[in-house]
Amino acid sequence: MNRKYLLLMALPLMLGCSSKKAENTADLSPKEALRSRLDSLQSRGLIAFGHADDTAYGHSWAWDEGKSDVKSVTGDYPAVINWDLGGIEKGDAENLDGVPFEHMRKEIIAQASRGGINVLSWHTVNPVNGGDSWQCSDTTIVSRLLNDSTVQAEFDTQMTRVAVFLNSLTDASGEKIAVVFRPWHEHTGNWFWWGAAQSTPEDYKALWKKTREIADREGVDNVLWAYSPDRVKNYDQYMERYPGDELVDIMGADVYCYTGGNSIEVFVNAVDSTLGAATKAAQEHGKLVAFTETGLEGIPSDDWWTQVLLPTIGKYPVSYVVVWRNAHDKPDHYFAPWEGQQSEQDFKKFHASPKTVFAKEMNEIR
Repeated sequence: MNRKYLLLMALPLMLGCSSKKAENTADLSPKEALRSRLDSLQSRGLIAFGHADDTAYGHSWAWDEGKSDVKSVTGDYPAVINWDLGGIEKGDAENLDGVPFEHMRKEIIAQASRGGINVLSWHTVNPVNGGDSWQCSDTTIVSRLLNDSTVQAEFDTQMTRVAVFLNSLTDASGEKIAVVFRPWHEHTGNWFWWGAAQSTPEDYKALWKKTREIADREGVDNVLWAYSPDRVKNYDQYMERYPGDELVDIMGADVYCYTGGNSIEVFVNAVDSTLGAATKAAQEHGKLVAFTETGLEGIPSDDWWTQVLLPTIGKYPVSYVVVWRNAHDKPDHYFAPWEGQQSEQDFKKFHASPKTVFAKEMNEIR
């Protein structure tokens, strides 16, 4: 038994965590059991590592059974895998990155069976004309979704298709698999049709309410809902479009690191302002905290994992962190290392850190 495993087992006692909570997890609904596991990570000072589309494809490969770039480096799968539902609202067989939804469902079940957690984002087309998420020139889409009966009906169809998929996520015993759903993300930016320049705060909140009304009507009861603004300057900006405690379970933050100049300093400052605001909001509203999307494209640094990412987010009680995908068809578009990538050795150190948790260790989190 390695030192990290021993520390993982000892942390509940060191931090005064209750073992009774773990014993009672089996009595909880799937959603509440997931909430409990994320809370356990947070209260123990642990961070579950996540990677988008990890087992579907990776750098220079796709659809290989059991393969994972993260596993090829560390010997373990990530604790969290992010999947994107973009395209399901159209009735497509594949998402916007070419992942078949049946394959996605299979991998979600596999990730849950190994003890891991699944997160779902949604780069959806708009219900006005079917344009993609990045159709930003039309600033009336959200307003029309809320006020135009024809557009409302189209959105109802789109969100119902999402609900059908969420309800279809079941394990071998037929019990629903709980997931985190992260709609309408990075809304403080202006690159999506639901962004800050494309909708008023009131309309954005109403969009969340409409989304939740449809999900509840369709019987979706296996979801924790994540609110995930892009970088903000302060707490007030973070909370300006917050849809309300009854609609949100996780306070998230999406902040990417870029190269050149003083990019590391800019990244650290942006994480401090955004994740700092998320932490304050979570404490005030009784929510979980997560670093819902981040990464450094191409990872052109030997020590980014242990010298930048870990110390930057380690100051905050985040339950998990997710880096974006490793595209199999875009050689320079990747956010996790593979065998031979220059940050490989540092990522192994990141994996070995007492603060980080991968899939095998998730079986100890209850």
